[in-house]
Amino acid sequence: MIKKLLFICLFFNTINSFSQDLVKEFNLKLERKRDYLQVVNETKKEVVLFLNDNEKVTSVKLDSTFTINDSLSHPRLEKSYTDILGYSQKDDNYLLFWGSKDRKRIISQFFNFTKKETGATTFELEFDKEKVFKELTINNVFYLITILKKSGNLKFYIFDNGVLNTRIVDLSNFEFKNKSAAPANLHTVLTEESWDFSVQTISNDSPPSLALSREQFKLYTYKKDEIIFTIDNNPHFTDILRINLNDFTANLKSIKKPVVTRGEYESVLFKSNSFLIDDKILQIKTNPDVLLFTISDLEGTIINKYKTLREEEISFKNTAVFQEVGSLSKKRVLEKPKQFIRKINNSRPSISCYSLNGLYYTVIGSSQDIVHSSPNGTGMGIGAGGFSSGVYFSISPGYTLENLISYKDKNVVYTTCLFDANFNHLEDTIKTSAFEKARAFLEENEEITTRTSIFSKDLYKDLILFKFNTSLYLGNYNKENKKYQIFSFSE
Repeated sequence: MIKKLLFICLFFNTINSFSQDLVKEFNLKLERKRDYLQVVNETKKEVVLFLNDNEKVTSVKLDSTFTINDSLSHPRLEKSYTDILGYSQKDDNYLLFWGSKDRKRIISQFFNFTKKETGATTFELEFDKEKVFKELTINNVFYLITILKKSGNLKFYIFDNGVLNTRIVDLSNFEFKNKSAAPANLHTVLTEESWDFSVQTISNDSPPSLALSREQFKLYTYKKDEIIFTIDNNPHFTDILRINLNDFTANLKSIKKPVVTRGEYESVLFKSNSFLIDDKILQIKTNPDVLLFTISDLEGTIINKYKTLREEEISFKNTAVFQEVGSLSKKRVLEKPKQFIRKINNSRPSISCYSLNGLYYTVIGSSQDIVHSSPNGTGMGIGAGGFSSGVYFSISPGYTLENLISYKDKNVVYTTCLFDANFNHLEDTIKTSAFEKARAFLEENEEITTRTSIFSKDLYKDLILFKFNTSLYLGNYNKENKKYQIFSFSE
């Protein structure tokens, strides 16, 4: 029997998909202060939606047609646990992991639909000269990873079905490269420019935006038993660190970026970046006169390469060159080839790629923050990270939602290219992806856009975005009609 949720009066109406791809909607009455998180279980073909308010966390289990099967509630945790860091799932247990601000205290909050049980377990972590590196869920296991300040080793706190284990990944014999391409340990590399370094997660849930892939430290999670960490802090090499999640051994490889002889292409200053997909490394290197693009395997063997000079048309592109400032409505075509190379050199070069039906859709360009004027006349950048709901907790948007809204405050220049399995260029027309359809829908849907502001703390707090089966789904709460709607987008 389905329980009442939050102040929720909840029932589902089945709706046939029509032109707007509305697949389900349900009546839902929520408090003003609220937040959401979803967990997709592809094995059981179900989605669990977690709804949070000041009093409790309620989990709602939906089947593959988004019909409610069950629900459970558990009291909200104490105020010191401010963030949901991730989740894990095993058998009939769904677990949320809450963390204190310093991450030294973790609470595992579990929901078991079969036994109709909920509960919470507290873990005390004793950090010894270590700093949080990353928090993430891979293959339904939650990991909190720290870096040891002296040795540069990584420590994994592993939460598997509510049980905590730890493992050390020994990196003491590895030589990473700093921004001058000189040897250094990992901690030195990460903190070279800022003590508060950031590592960007890249997942295969949706095509990564240039706003995410522009970062110099990226962590790829597309394998179930391995994480891959890439470093692009200098124009000469990409460092690739691979960590096996079964035995926690590591492997480091440095892949040369496109080689340029001294004095070639006039300027000696180059910018660069890379992107990893299917054990291939895509690397770009550019200055005001040239764009170099190479594709290599993870041993450094070059699979293919391309070059474009400032005055040349880009021979391997399949679309025009676009500039997008904050939204799709402010998108324009750049007519002159030299505008592309000039603009990406005045910004942060970026490359992104995804695979569909054996083909590689590759986006090359750049992304930079838009600076907004505050009331006192100073510049103010708006980030696209986590958004607080104003309650006593915050859920950073899932990777797919973060990706969807990441261009909201960016000036982006890009062109899209299509390649076969060996990265030979193809001349085919590129169709609009499900992800881009969702982006367009989000901007054009007045019921969403008229109720949010780029300066609002409530920006997109009612949205969820997730991949399920072969489609992409967008959920949004309509405050006026007190309904939650789920839309689907397909390739």
